[in-house]
Amino acid sequence: MDGEIEIVAESKLGPELRRELLGWFEAEFGRADRWAAPDYYVLLFLDGQLAGCLGILDTKVRVETEMIQVGGIGGVATRPKFRHRDVARAMLSRAREFMNENLDVEFGLLLCRHEVSPVYARSGWIIVPGPTTFIRGDAVAKYANDTMILSLTGRPCPQGRIDMLGLPW
Repeated sequence: MDGEIEIVAESKLGPELRRELLGWFEAEFGRADRWAAPDYYVLLFLDGQLAGCLGILDTKVRVETEMIQVGGIGGVATRPKFRHRDVARAMLSRAREFMNENLDVEFGLLLCRHEVSPVYARSGWIIVPGPTTFIRGDAVAKYANDTMILSLTGRPCPQGRIDMLGLPW
């Protein structure tokens, strides 16, 4: 794919791009205040236009009793006119490189609907049984779809209940 990929720290986003990403996120996933804000964005441009984005969080989760630092992937979106051009795969590959080179994490973790998990599986992500919980409002909620983990170091993925320790991403 011929495109440009940039990784931008959330704190370095300009106001116009921040508004565009927020509007896009809310159109794809609902209210932004229901999701954890990313620390970084992977932005993919095709034909001079923003074609896809995803967020990366540098955060911790608890798997059973073990605290694990993870690269959380969230808000993966491709504009409709750029779909079926490997935009998501290219962004996931760049996110993996970024997490390996810049974050002190052993795993990537993401949540997704069942119907899109094959997109992530083609990039090496595996579904884990969980269950996965997070905070929604004042209550603990259980994620009803797929939780996927990517080992960045070759270490086997821990098994058991996953607590996202706050908002989902």
